[in-house]
Amino acid sequence: MNYHQAFTQTIANRSARSYPGAFDLRSRNGTIFPAHRPRFQFKFTPQQVVFTIGSCFARHIEEALFERDVFFPTRTFAVPKEEYAYRPNGLLNEFNPGAISQRILFALNEKEFPESTVVPCGEGYADLLLMGGANDVTRERALARRKEVDEVYKYLSRSDLVIMTLGLVEAWYDEEAGLFINRAPPHAFAEHQVNRFTLRQLDVDDCMQLLEPALDALSSRGIKTILTVSPVPLQMTFTADDCVIANEFSKSVLRVCAERLRNCPEVDYFPSYEIVRCGGLRGYIDDQVHVRDELVREVTNYMVAVYEQG
Repeated sequence: MNYHQAFTQTIANRSARSYPGAFDLRSRNGTIFPAHRPRFQFKFTPQQVVFTIGSCFARHIEEALFERDVFFPTRTFAVPKEEYAYRPNGLLNEFNPGAISQRILFALNEKEFPESTVVPCGEGYADLLLMGGANDVTRERALARRKEVDEVYKYLSRSDLVIMTLGLVEAWYDEEAGLFINRAPPHAFAEHQVNRFTLRQLDVDDCMQLLEPALDALSSRGIKTILTVSPVPLQMTFTADDCVIANEFSKSVLRVCAERLRNCPEVDYFPSYEIVRCGGLRGYIDDQVHVRDELVREVTNYMVAVYEQG
């Protein structure tokens, strides 16, 4: 961009080119809502199929939009309390770019994940492709539940919009299966197979190589994608850094990737991360991890407004 182009651009961006002060219209009750010019228009109506994939913030968005009667395939999945004590569909959360990408590509290409990623855990078995925190189940139940998840992902190719929330870059990899997994491997199982599982701290290039094929596969089917970065922090790190430092690295990598991925067809970035983070800890409940429900609703309402207006 030359001198003339830069100044032409900043003049056109006059209302948003400076960081907002206390009396700026972008500031509301201590939270900043940056100006956002979407790359495409999208109407959140009952006729639309919206698929959410990513970290728990994707579930927050899903719930905030539910009153609009948009069809979310991910809400057709539920497990009983004895398997997972929190959101009935919370086991669908995907946190790292590797797990997200392979889930999309396997679904669109109608491929099945190998049964070797269901492993002994405690008194039962764990599905390494699902998030941690679930109670042990029988191997039969783990495999049956995997088929239930596959049924949900059959809707992906028929979706009008995907909302993808990127969570973290510390990713466990199953060298035997050649797959990213969505949780740390069970300790008692992994300590006897020390070379099977490796921890990867993904950088920008790694994430781009993983996510670009998945986004291209979606756009080739005419599916739009809104990318977000989860404002929910990394709750534990496997690195030698303080978790606060590891979290900032993780979010910074994902934010750079999201910016670069805006160049993919039918892909846009929405700044939910910036909105929540700019308000500091006041945007979170007392655990300083999860975002206040009322703020999630404000963020989601803003997202709907800007994409419906186009």
